[in-house]
Amino acid sequence: MAYSVTPISGVDLTSATSTNLAQDGSTLIPTFGPLGNEVFGSDGLRYVFAKAGNAFTASETSCSINTTTFVATSTGGAYIAPSTALASGEYGWFGKASV
Repeated sequence: MAYSVTPISGVDLTSATSTNLAQDGSTLIPTFGPLGNEVFGSDGLRYVFAKAGNAFTASETSCSINTTTFVATSTGGAYIAPSTALASGEYGWFGKASV
């Protein structure tokens, strides 16, 4: 299980990020942000904080992240989904080799 080695607190690289319901009741807002934030993990991977554009199985490989919206999809890419499953619309950290 990887953990952040970047000097930032509250980062859980292994599961979905908690959310709160927006005041208008229509949107879930992550308790961490912003989207696109990057940290380095103890496992040598670089992690990017993104929103799941579809459901992901635990540690699914070949994920891609749109660099404008930071929405991750299972469309073939170099990222790995978190080690727990994500539902579409959830937020999490997607890993990629840093070298």
